Amino acid sequence: MLEIFGLPAHILFLHAAVVLAPIAAIVGIVYAVRPLWRRVIEWPAVIVTFIATIATLLTASAGEALEHAMPRNELIREHAEQGDLMKIAALLFAASLYVLIALNGPWFAAKLKFLGKLQEMRWLHVLFQVLTVIAGIFVIYQVIVTGNTGAAAAWSDWQNS
Repeated sequence: MLEIFGLPAHILFLHAAVVLAPIAAIVGIVYAVRPLWRRVIEWPAVIVTFIATIATLLTASAGEALEHAMPRNELIREHAEQGDLMKIAALLFAASLYVLIALNGPWFAAKLKFLGKLQEMRWLHVLFQVLTVIAGIFVIYQVIVTGNTGAAAAWSDWQNS
């Protein structure tokens, strides 16, 4: 189990994921539904989503190490399952947002010639707008559920005493 200053790394990393993942989701949803704002929020969306995804994966990895160091517990198992869903949510959101940005932004089309033809397919834009919004909502929901199960696992002894 990785520790930082004597504390399990999971406890420290989770704060970045809990704050940044919903921010990334909101920025991504705005990017998907507000075409006029895209140029302004494109790079912040890329950056915050990248950092949030890395923070989520680090948190999950540290959480898995912490889970193996703890005695078996139903609440911890439930939290671990929600953490697995959180990883999926973060990765799906990042992938859908990055494809949407690649379809809409001139930056990638200039580098990747095959995007020129894909950018002309309007249905593809709409598909990834919808996927980004759904994945963003899933991220926000999953942060709440994962955090709730984690809090229940962490504070269950305190509640029972």
